[in-house]
Amino acid sequence: MPSRGASRAARRAGRQARVIGDTAPRIDNLAHMGSHPWLDALGASLVGLVPEEPAELHGEWLPSERRTYAAPRQGCTASGPLVDVVDLRWRGQLTCTVPLAGIGFIVTSTDLLWAKSSPAAPALPVVLSLHAYADYSAGHATFTAGIGGALLPGVRVAHAVDDTTGCTVDARHVMTGRVTELARLGDVVFAVLLIQGRFLRTGRHRLWRLREEFAGALPEATREILTRRRAGRIHSAS
Repeated sequence: MPSRGASRAARRAGRQARVIGDTAPRIDNLAHMGSHPWLDALGASLVGLVPEEPAELHGEWLPSERRTYAAPRQGCTASGPLVDVVDLRWRGQLTCTVPLAGIGFIVTSTDLLWAKSSPAAPALPVVLSLHAYADYSAGHATFTAGIGGALLPGVRVAHAVDDTTGCTVDARHVMTGRVTELARLGDVVFAVLLIQGRFLRTGRHRLWRLREEFAGALPEATREILTRRRAGRIHSAS
């Protein structure tokens, strides 16, 4: 008869396998964005300004499981109840022959969240994470993503959606100057915009901005994000 520890490990492995097969966000179907009118406008404003150069996307899924408090109010009381939580993370990087910086976007039905990466470098780390109760008792999971050290706020997603049919990530080209979808989970999308370092200038607090000679002709909304701010939120009605 298997020991209690062996049985627990087997159950954990089974749960992780189901998470990878059934709920991992797709990241193998890169496409230029059409999920938000503001992103469409951003991409259109950069055509002819930022030339397309390919960056390679590589990475892998790293599932794990942990135990945590069932409710935040339990804090560090060291008393139950405890729940099993599945942490499914994709870690990888975008690499290019020239230094790159980027902006990460999470698009939901109500908001567009965005954040700038660290200053331009030959490789930008990319992370995605999905956190859910191992038995899915809450009926939802939390999804977030980031690029170049900038992590976007987590958003709630359904734990079972039609678009979650695999997690194998092949080497892919992501073109600079174009807003490109990297992952989709239900109606939530993670996308990135890459810009070559030669078009950027880094100021105080390592905040990069588009050089003024390139930014002058851009629409005000696009210019504000590319030249002034580090992160923000745009409502879908904007």
